Amino acid sequence: MLSESPLVRLRVLTGFAELISARGADPLTLLRRAGVPTNSADPETCFPLIAMCRLMVLAAEQLAMPDFGIQLSAKQDLAALGPIALIALRADTIEHAILATSRNMPYYSPALQSILVREGAISRLRIGHAIDVAPPQKRHLAELSLHRAVSILRQLTGVPGVDWTVHLTHPPGFEIGRYRAAFGCEVLFDQPEDQLCFPSWVLNLRLQTSQPALREVAERYVRSVIRARPLDLRRQIEELAGEQLGSGRCTLSIIASQLGIAERSLQRRLNEQQICFEQIIDELRQTRALELLAVKALPMTRIAESLGYSSQTSFTRSCQRWFGKSPRQLRNHIALGRVQLGQTRSTG
Repeated sequence: MLSESPLVRLRVLTGFAELISARGADPLTLLRRAGVPTNSADPETCFPLIAMCRLMVLAAEQLAMPDFGIQLSAKQDLAALGPIALIALRADTIEHAILATSRNMPYYSPALQSILVREGAISRLRIGHAIDVAPPQKRHLAELSLHRAVSILRQLTGVPGVDWTVHLTHPPGFEIGRYRAAFGCEVLFDQPEDQLCFPSWVLNLRLQTSQPALREVAERYVRSVIRARPLDLRRQIEELAGEQLGSGRCTLSIIASQLGIAERSLQRRLNEQQICFEQIIDELRQTRALELLAVKALPMTRIAESLGYSSQTSFTRSCQRWFGKSPRQLRNHIALGRVQLGQTRSTG
């Protein structure tokens, strides 16, 4: 789970007012009761994802719509993802479109996680949410996300997908026949993971809208939006620092400038969220150290440089603090499978 209440952009409510008004209810009243901001129409506006979860349950109960998450998704299309839609459309293949969308999903919400797994003839798109919510809220959130994934994949491929299968971790919230009609394919319940399963050949389909140059422009724009208006401050710092760990540019002032935030403002926000910048860097180095030490051909001096240390001695001191071992001892233990991520002596 995320260390702070995750946010989501207002784009997630595309079609909400239309859906609620069609049932004779007042959208603003429901939004206010759920704690969703009503003073902005800007789709980039951020609000707590937990408020979105409350809103779906509230609307489902008040309007007798147990399939509210699915119905809201049905009001949306690829355009609801904003610039991420452009990234997907300009990819060369469906596989690259899915991977690019997953990579840039922190723009939409840092709590939304999607992982593509190709397993021979069958591929799986796993959907998860890094937020702890009650079962009714989780059900609507999962159904919204899976229905949207199915709809977008159909929109990109033009494939009917009647042989696809949707897996949901929860029991059915209404008639199973309505699920199958809504998803247009088989739906299974009480499964280990929320995911969409489909033939792997779909991933190889090429997009006629492919334009790599425009995709790169769109990805740069998404990164700039994320840095200027970060939804998950810790994650954004980790991503920026991770890209330049060995460059010596992992200072608070440099990261602040890359996020488009004054250094004092960034420090204040970190203090408010009880996040320690130095600890983020230390944990990044610790994780990266294990990865690099597992590569036997890498000299210790090169590893120390890659982690941003000015000397191998400093790297050795950190290893002693993290694991109680020298780098060479640690490399031997990794080779024997005796060290795993998370097994630390100290993270201070």
